[in-house]
Amino acid sequence: MAFDRDYKSYFPIAVTRVNGSEESILLKDVKEGDRLLIRNKELIPADSVLLDGTALVDYSFVTGESAPVLKKKGDFLYAGGVQTGGAITICVTKEVAQSHLTQLWNQNKKDDISSKSLTSIVDRISGRFTLAVIFIALAGFGAWLYLDSFKSALLVLTSVLIVACPCALALSIPFTFGSAMRIFGEQGFYIKNADVIERLTHIDTIVFDKTGTLTKPEENNVTFVGLDLRPDELSKAVSLARQSTHPLSNAISTFYSDVKVYETVGYTEVSGRGIFSTIDGERVKLGALEYVDEGRDLNIKAAASSVYLSIDGKMKGYFKIGNKYRPGIENVIHTLKSKYRLYLLSGDNDGEKENLRDMFDDDKMFFNQKPQDKMNFVAELKQRGNAVLMTGDGLNDAGAFLNSDVALSLADDIYHFSPAGDAILDASRFMNFHQYIRFAQKSLTVVKQSFLISFFYNAIGLGFAISGNLSPVVAAILMPVSSISVVLFTTFRTRMAGAKILK
Repeated sequence: MAFDRDYKSYFPIAVTRVNGSEESILLKDVKEGDRLLIRNKELIPADSVLLDGTALVDYSFVTGESAPVLKKKGDFLYAGGVQTGGAITICVTKEVAQSHLTQLWNQNKKDDISSKSLTSIVDRISGRFTLAVIFIALAGFGAWLYLDSFKSALLVLTSVLIVACPCALALSIPFTFGSAMRIFGEQGFYIKNADVIERLTHIDTIVFDKTGTLTKPEENNVTFVGLDLRPDELSKAVSLARQSTHPLSNAISTFYSDVKVYETVGYTEVSGRGIFSTIDGERVKLGALEYVDEGRDLNIKAAASSVYLSIDGKMKGYFKIGNKYRPGIENVIHTLKSKYRLYLLSGDNDGEKENLRDMFDDDKMFFNQKPQDKMNFVAELKQRGNAVLMTGDGLNDAGAFLNSDVALSLADDIYHFSPAGDAILDASRFMNFHQYIRFAQKSLTVVKQSFLISFFYNAIGLGFAISGNLSPVVAAILMPVSSISVVLFTTFRTRMAGAKILK
């Protein structure tokens, strides 16, 4: 599992070039000016211009906008979109690695460790601890040499140097967070490194992407708005939708997959406008309002992505296609809302705003956000002093990931593509998200408790050693015992916390 992924993880290995003759070439060999053939469901690998055909591009992974975008000859095409219609020919204007969005994706994030992090603090304490122990040992040696004998002074010096050990202190973080990472992994939450757990405990603001993060990819809720449809009329509409490769038609046919299917006659598709066929002797049309509503006898303003329906020239209404949210999402958001500032950044339109009002405040929802907008928004939050966790699933979130304190990628398939980040969460475990944050905070508490144990041990041990009541042999036994006790404490305490919180 790789956390630092670039565009190569998602883009195809090879593409079809049509510079005179048709040939397959490796993606890295694509040059500016090359003409590429892009078929249905294939990805546009580089910034380009449309030369031939009509493109219906699904940019949901790039911008978050769920509705496909219609492009005509001469229009500019960004890399990362997926063609959802017939084959098209494009002319590459920038090499793959130089495309606008791949550059945004592959910016390097500085992995600088804050001077306030536990690791830095422990490193500083350990250095000072060593100097302090040497000072105490020499002071004890001098005092006992003056008060008693060289033999007693040497015994005290040796005992102090042996029994005082910063190892237990240094072992607290790796063993606690190592155990936490193992428990997280068992629960479908994969952490890049132990430092991410500590940063996770400091967050006070969480920013959510919508498409693919709060919603289930390629799944929709479909409702019909308008006149009451008879079962046979619904079946005819679905039968027509099954003939098209358009994403909205696919959403309708998938949602109503259990209805009766009719044979279609004279199927016709007008790219970017709609589809038509004669079914059981009736003329059925699906598509945009201006294509379907010939007589303008029913004018309904759709609130989301919509497909209008007419049968024998009579307008029936429209299929309203909305997002399908992940199970348990409302409970997760409401739990987090009581402890954190929550924001929603979506590249999609505001068609789902009404459904999201129960989870987010109006002034904390932002739609039609481009990748650069998301990146700037997170950067602004950090400038205000907020510690930000960004959750997303696509290329359009890469810039925001770059600027966040913790970048969490949600993946329906953890071994498939996800943008570079600090952690990957199995989407099926998203309902436990708030519990993961709580467990991270508990892990930090365990680290602090083990620090106290280590300091307590060293204080007691040094007290006995400096008073001359501890022999070097006993000190040599106690030193590894202290380390073992801290390792056992952190391991068992972390597992107990995991069993209680993540049950």
